[in-house]
Amino acid sequence: MVSALDRLGYAARQTARVAWYASHYVAGRRILKPMPKPDFPVGPTPTRAELTADMRALFTREWRDIEAGLFPAPRPLGADPGELLRRSLRYFRDLPQVDARRHGLLDDEMPPGRQGDGLPDYYRQNFHFQSDGWLSEESAALYDTQVEVLFTGAADAMRRRAMKPIADWMAGRSQRDLRGLDVGCGTGRLLAFLHGAWPGLRLAGLDLSPPYLAEARRLIGRTARVKLLEGAAEALPFDDASLDLVVSSFLLHELPPDIRAAALREMARVVKPDGLVVIVDSIQKGDHPAWDGLLDLFPHYFHEPYYADYVAGSVEQWAADTGLVPAATERAFLSKVVAFSK
Repeated sequence: MVSALDRLGYAARQTARVAWYASHYVAGRRILKPMPKPDFPVGPTPTRAELTADMRALFTREWRDIEAGLFPAPRPLGADPGELLRRSLRYFRDLPQVDARRHGLLDDEMPPGRQGDGLPDYYRQNFHFQSDGWLSEESAALYDTQVEVLFTGAADAMRRRAMKPIADWMAGRSQRDLRGLDVGCGTGRLLAFLHGAWPGLRLAGLDLSPPYLAEARRLIGRTARVKLLEGAAEALPFDDASLDLVVSSFLLHELPPDIRAAALREMARVVKPDGLVVIVDSIQKGDHPAWDGLLDLFPHYFHEPYYADYVAGSVEQWAADTGLVPAATERAFLSKVVAFSK
């Protein structure tokens, strides 16, 4: 049972997060020089009030699910005040370099192409204009702050909406008998939330970046129930129909079309016939037409080389092409969550 005090505690934590990261967003706007206006058509965009109201609705839905007993209230991840401050300082120290890349004044772009480290061609880029792409400890330490600032404190809540269809699917199942995988787990935040909600689950996280996997281990802690593996989404190191649950958050829009299709085929291959696949990623054109202009602008301002192609398509259709069947869908602020059965 949850109490009124639990509800107040949840609300206070989310309010504090939003205030913290919104203040970073406002301060960052004063540091970053304005980008040139786009020279292409831009669709409709929401007002700040509309965005704020929609974000509040996201937190309201999560609390209702917690209150209904679908999953526990999330524990704060990396919320130590000293750590938050250190990451904040890192974020602002890196902003001038990000701004220089945005304006073409810093030529340290990692060109996509085959390198001696064996990483895929598409992977070696400064996505989001961030320093070192995905390939350094500094990048891994900066990433979560960068994403939360971008979404003014709502990124974790969007990821956690994957837990609603998982909770529905888990009903009547013993979590200790189930195996799950997070594809492109990055710094491990969704993995940490899943492990916190269902500690009996045997989970694996797979990512191409050793520094990001190291950050995930630090965040999750030492536990035999969560294994971390270095590997690519388009070549999952698992047998056919060997996993009960496959999740992925904010990965597909970072992949070129052929790799994205291969990654979805791999997810469909490794999940069992009675299993579940849950994708969390950006909304796409038509999911919320009044916000389509945000999708036009995002790759212009944030160096997302494959995003325009992603938003022009349909996750539901791409997954259906692999034999997966849509089971549930939800728009969660600027993301959408789609669950599939097989």
